[in-house]
Amino acid sequence: MGPCNESFIKSIDRFKPHTFHAIDGDGIFISHSHDYDELTLILEGEGYYSSPEQNMKVTAGSLILIPPGLHHGFVCTVPWRGVSIHFFQNELPVQCQYLFHSGYESNRIHSIKLSEEDTRWAEMSILQLENEWKSDHVSIDSQNIMRIAFETALVLFQRYKTNTAQSTGNKTDQTIMQEVLKEIHSRFYSSLTVHELASRYFLSESNLRKKFTEAIGISPKQYIINLRVQEAKRLLQQTDKAIESISTEVGFTSSSRFYEFFIKSVGVTPLEWRKNTSNRA
Repeated sequence: MGPCNESFIKSIDRFKPHTFHAIDGDGIFISHSHDYDELTLILEGEGYYSSPEQNMKVTAGSLILIPPGLHHGFVCTVPWRGVSIHFFQNELPVQCQYLFHSGYESNRIHSIKLSEEDTRWAEMSILQLENEWKSDHVSIDSQNIMRIAFETALVLFQRYKTNTAQSTGNKTDQTIMQEVLKEIHSRFYSSLTVHELASRYFLSESNLRKKFTEAIGISPKQYIINLRVQEAKRLLQQTDKAIESISTEVGFTSSSRFYEFFIKSVGVTPLEWRKNTSNRA
């Protein structure tokens, strides 16, 4: 049974203690890099993860996020068990992508420590993701289940990361932008406005636009439009929904506006894009 071919997942690997004889506390140090992102959950045991600028201890409940291209290593010091998800960040459904746009340093390993209860929750979500990914039945339902399962793990990561910053009284512009991104990604298809976002975070519209553009590189309005077009492309490729239905689903109030922004962003009409991607499949 092969994995879903239209998935953002490259592989899901479960690991456990190496079957070798070693002195207590010793382990095999493995160093490498890869061209995809990695999310690893440690379920038992402990060890160390390192990058050129880091050396961090990880234990049961550690959730580790590693950017693509970063040379990193790990070593098991107490027999461990866990699961690693290798994925392509730019192929994620848009609801999952906010974590990678502000404060996600490409030269560092990112790690948080989950509670025992949340570790079980993350493990169950990853198990569901793995089951759907291995299924030979590809459908929009399985894609949605995979998205929700993976998003659950990412939301847990972000919650702990945000709580750590807030517990130290360090609610920086970066933290605020992460919260704004989270809001946008969860509601991009609605009538969400810059005014509403600014009010929620006690900022003026001009101040929010300035901070957002400095952190992300484009205005919040353009970012929302880009998300809508990106999700429309996914639905055009993975479903047979009518173009007008997709236009409404991703948040455009008229088909003409959808066509205008889609052509400006992609260079062809939605129908042409659907035909082109279908021919390449």
